[in-house]
Amino acid sequence: MNQIAVAAGVLLAATVASVLRLAASPTASIFGIAAPLCGIALGAVLAGKLAKYGGLYNGALVGVGYVLVEAIGLAPAPLEPSGDGLAEGLTIIAGDALVLALAALAGWIAAPQATSSSSSGTGRGR
Repeated sequence: MNQIAVAAGVLLAATVASVLRLAASPTASIFGIAAPLCGIALGAVLAGKLAKYGGLYNGALVGVGYVLVEAIGLAPAPLEPSGDGLAEGLTIIAGDALVLALAALAGWIAAPQATSSSSSGTGRGR
């Protein structure tokens, strides 16, 4: 795990999500959903690029960090809870699962891929 990459990713994710949410119109609910997801994806991509390996892991940790920042109230949630207790709980769980899946995917895509090496010597120019 690269702590600097994860911290930078969480900071970028929370900042972008908050700025985009503030820029969104209160009546544009789809933009309110997209704002946190864009921030999370950008933060996870940054963590995946900064990490030398383990992009999926570092991206998922950005998602975990974002969920913690969201729980404190410093970042917007992707899905706004509404309704009774059960519906609200399911909405929060679904939103957090979406955050983790998106962050892991973005980190995995952004991480440098290992190149295969052949020990047999085939494919080398002589």
